[in-house]
Amino acid sequence: MNDKVMPAVFVGHGSPMDAIGNNPARTGWKQMGMHIGKPKAIVAISAHWLTKGLHVRVADDNPQIYDMYGFPDELYRIKYAPKSDAAIANNVLSLLGKAATPLNDWGLDHGIWSVLSNMYPEADVPVIIVSVNANGSPTEQFEVGKHLSSLRNEGIMILGSGNVVHNLRMVDWDMAGGHPWADQFDKQIKEAILTGDFNTPTEFDKIPDWRLSVATGEHYFPLLTVLGAASMDAQGNNTAAKVSLWNDFREFGSISMTSYIFE
Repeated sequence: MNDKVMPAVFVGHGSPMDAIGNNPARTGWKQMGMHIGKPKAIVAISAHWLTKGLHVRVADDNPQIYDMYGFPDELYRIKYAPKSDAAIANNVLSLLGKAATPLNDWGLDHGIWSVLSNMYPEADVPVIIVSVNANGSPTEQFEVGKHLSSLRNEGIMILGSGNVVHNLRMVDWDMAGGHPWADQFDKQIKEAILTGDFNTPTEFDKIPDWRLSVATGEHYFPLLTVLGAASMDAQGNNTAAKVSLWNDFREFGSISMTSYIFE
């Protein structure tokens, strides 16, 4: 296991089908895993664990959840249920303070296992899951990441899984790239992040036509939590982490796969 300072990572997870077969998203996830190396543990925030309030799973196990319907049998044959770590989970609760409470009614949904089964296919890295708070403001989502940032100094990777652009009403299954508005929103967020500007992503509602790209907040908010974790250095000071860009493309018109590693 790795004891070096680990990155904060945001991954665009897209369609569950990206977990299997030959596709650029899956290739990118495998390359990301090799680039990062194996962490001691992963604290994961998935768009698909959306709760009223902020919660942490503290149980020792991570049951796999097939939270999607009507896909090929091959997808449901993927088995990925790495253990958790109760000590780390309770430390996460402590870092989040009164804002978070334990809750064990969820497991690893496809926003997590589709990605991690390709990044770390041996399922030998403990995963601790944190929910997306449906009642939290964008700033509060960012602050969650700041509270968790010190875990990176303990060899623990912070992983957010969602999509910068996510609008299922505007999906075009025959479209290879993105709608112009999706490309433009993704580009503005990307330019801000690559220049160390985390205010623009947090104040995304100031970007024209943002409602088309952030039709609902749960897929966007994991990005803000990751940015919060990336905004602090080992001494707890505000800083701009070195960032690299991965899977920079849109699919089906209205889903961004754009991903970031902050080191």
